Amino acid sequence: RRVAALPEGEVFNRNAASPDGSAVFVADYSSHDIRRVEVATGEVTTLVDSLDADEAAQFDGPAGIAISPDGSALFVADFGNYKIRRVEVATGAVTTIAGSGEVGDADGVGNAAEFTEPVGLAISADGSALFVADSCNHKIRRVEVATGE
Repeated sequence: RRVAALPEGEVFNRNAASPDGSAVFVADYSSHDIRRVEVATGEVTTLVDSLDADEAAQFDGPAGIAISPDGSALFVADFGNYKIRRVEVATGAVTTIAGSGEVGDADGVGNAAEFTEPVGLAISADGSALFVADSCNHKIRRVEVATGE
């Protein structure tokens, strides 16, 4: 059955369900937003609106999304900014976990790491690590959630 209608003409690459199944979070690649869908009602809200966000919190083609085991945080592969981001579900606050914002292929902590078009990610069962599909580097990269390493 249909849960919700999303804006026409947009590209929705990935989604992640909350641990209790009450909400689905959508990476809206075309409009560079993160959306929340309430499963029971179909209501769609924008958790992060890149047009209204501070420059440091703007997405450029969010291409992958995962949710922490406790449902408090989303992790987003920010394709065009070459970063891995964290979004607080309660507030929509965005921080960068890893990625310099420059195209590259470097392991490192936080902004010392470099990606080239990260497109997807998965989170470990305990929530301590992200596994990033770094598409143009043809690698799966591991990023520690706590340190960005």
